[in-house]
Amino acid sequence: MNFASNLQKLRKKANMSQEALAELLDVTRQSVSKWESSVTYPEMDKLISICKIFNVDMDTLVNGNVLEEKKQEKDSTINTKDLLDKFNTLMKKIVCLFESMSFKEIIEFLVTVFLLIIIILIGTIPKDIIENLIGTNLLYGITYVGPTLNTIFRLIVDILYSVFSIVIFIYVLKIKYLDRIKIKEDTDKEIVAKVKEKRVEEVEKVIIKDNSSSNSLTRTLAKIIIYIIKFFIILFLLLPLIGIVVLAVMLGFEVLFVFKGLPLIGILLWTTALLIISALCFEVPLNFVINHKNNYKRVMITLLISLVIIIVGSIIFAFEFFSLTYVDDLPKDVKTKEIKETLPMSNDFSTIGYYHNDIEYVTDNSLTDKIEVNITYYDYLVERNIEVEVHNNNLLIYEDGPKEFSFKKVLDEISDDVNDGKIYNYDKLNEYKVTIKTSSNNIDIINKNNLSYFNENNS
Repeated sequence: MNFASNLQKLRKKANMSQEALAELLDVTRQSVSKWESSVTYPEMDKLISICKIFNVDMDTLVNGNVLEEKKQEKDSTINTKDLLDKFNTLMKKIVCLFESMSFKEIIEFLVTVFLLIIIILIGTIPKDIIENLIGTNLLYGITYVGPTLNTIFRLIVDILYSVFSIVIFIYVLKIKYLDRIKIKEDTDKEIVAKVKEKRVEEVEKVIIKDNSSSNSLTRTLAKIIIYIIKFFIILFLLLPLIGIVVLAVMLGFEVLFVFKGLPLIGILLWTTALLIISALCFEVPLNFVINHKNNYKRVMITLLISLVIIIVGSIIFAFEFFSLTYVDDLPKDVKTKEIKETLPMSNDFSTIGYYHNDIEYVTDNSLTDKIEVNITYYDYLVERNIEVEVHNNNLLIYEDGPKEFSFKKVLDEISDDVNDGKIYNYDKLNEYKVTIKTSSNNIDIINKNNLSYFNENNS
């Protein structure tokens, strides 16, 4: 497959006319037509420009079938024979490499390996920072599953960085040393047989020169640094991604609250703007990682729109907030419930296991060998499950989770309160009153045991 056919197929695949290609190359349309008809052959600078326009290398443009190359890249499958062949070729190249290297080249090779190891070790510093930032500070604090998530996150990051380091190490050695073996094995005969122009030798020199320049130490190190930067950017992308998920969930709940009549339009606009900003914080670095050009004009316009939404949301929130009246109490229709427990009395009995200080003691001298515990609590929004028991002669009162919780009921009740222009102190729902009824002698024993406990612990 000659150059003329390759050029024609590349141009048609790109939906480009001869006039458009001629304009890009600063030549006439007739020149492009003659190239595709094998009448003439382009100058060296035009060949290089054609390679850049269609993103192909010189060897493929001059020698190969460009469409077949693309097809093989897309449809190729790796089987055992391919792997063995590649491994065999790699071993041959390694042997040839060391056999052909001079003492100076061996020193250069060792220096390159040393620099690669140093760069990989330096890369562990930001890796550890990210593990501490996300794993320890963010994930570890999550109730119950925090330590497990932290361990899994650190393991994943360590594995990814190890694989990434090995791939970069092998890739650099390949493009700097092993690919040179292939270039030396390429002969001039293949190009001469397929291209009849006299400047074939110049084409080959350009190919070798381009490959040699790509193997320079400076360019190689630059590629390593870019890959490392991209790796850590991918890790940092977890933060805006988590933010997007959390804000999306919040947005869904806020929409539901607004439909229920709660004055949360301002907060809804805030969440929407923050969700857009989080998406931008995810999109911009992601485009850098995947080598996709950012449309900074659109990004800036979107950012400005988000800021306007935040300002509008703040104004609406101010109106909504100042239209409400805060009442440091519970709604009047809140009802109370009571539970009573009768417990045996002992000389070691104390209420130190109950950490509230507002226990009320009621004297009933008929209760000489037992005590009656009466608990009054609120029955509103959530049906509570309060338990009373004695453990090691200590009175324990605790709430073993809600018996029943209806999100719809809670939302409806709060919506009714807010629609009346009032917001109550719903935290008071957690309060309850404890009354202990027993004989005066038992009350003295309980107080004495409580005081003894405090004295022992304070000493």
